[in-house]
Amino acid sequence: MTKLSKPLGEVKRALDARIRAGKDLNTTRAQIAEDTAGHRDWLALFTEWREETANELTALYEGSDVERLFTAITETGDHSSPRATFPHAKNSLEQGLWELKNLIGRLPLAIQELPDAVAIESLHPEIYEKCRSLYEVGEYAQAVEKSFKIVRGNLRALTGFETGSEAFGKGLLRVNGAAADYVDEDFQNGVKFLTMAIDRFRNEKAHTADGNISDPIRAYEYLRLSSLAMHLLEGAQSRSS
Repeated sequence: MTKLSKPLGEVKRALDARIRAGKDLNTTRAQIAEDTAGHRDWLALFTEWREETANELTALYEGSDVERLFTAITETGDHSSPRATFPHAKNSLEQGLWELKNLIGRLPLAIQELPDAVAIESLHPEIYEKCRSLYEVGEYAQAVEKSFKIVRGNLRALTGFETGSEAFGKGLLRVNGAAADYVDEDFQNGVKFLTMAIDRFRNEKAHTADGNISDPIRAYEYLRLSSLAMHLLEGAQSRSS
C-alpha cells in the first residue's frame, strides 16, 4: 500500500512540477532537438529529468517501490547514435509522464502520516480549527498567516488595537497568569513581546509569496507560537474598559 512521507498537498505540487518539466522536455525541447539535430543535448536533459524525478519520488513516498517502478518505466538503452536513441527515450519520457499522472490520480488512496498530526491537536482550539486544514494539505504559509491574523483579531476584540505594542500601550491590556505578584511586570512584558514578535513575523512573511515556509516542522512551530499567545490572552482584559 502506498504511503506518503509528506502532506498530500505538498506531494501533489511536487508531482505537478515534475510533470510540467517533463511536458516541456517532450514538446518544445524535443522539437528543438529535432530541428537542430541536438539529440545528444536532449538526451542529457532527459537523463537529468529522470534522475531528479526519481529522487523526488524517494523523498515523497515511503519505501522504494514508487521510485523503482518509475525508474524501470523510463529506462532507455543506448542505440547506435543519439539520433537513434532519441525516439526510444522520448517514448520512455511519455511513459514516465503517464505514471506521474497516475500517481496524482491515486493520491486519495495513499496513506498519509503526518509526524505532527497528534501534536497539532493540542493547539489552541481556534488556531486548530481554522489552520489545521491548510496545514494538512501543505499550505504552510497560509496556515501560519491565518494563525497570526487570529492573534491580531483577538487583540482587536480585547482592546480595539490589533498590534501587540498598541494593545498593551494605548489599549492598556493586562494579562492574568503571572507566577507571583513581584514578577508580574516581567510576565506582562513577556506576553507583550510575544504578540509583538508575531506582528514582526507577519510583516516579514507578508513580503514573500510563500512566506519562506516550506517545512512542516517550522510551520508547526509558528502555529505553536500563535497558540501560546491565544492561551495567554484568555486571561486578558483592557484596563481602559
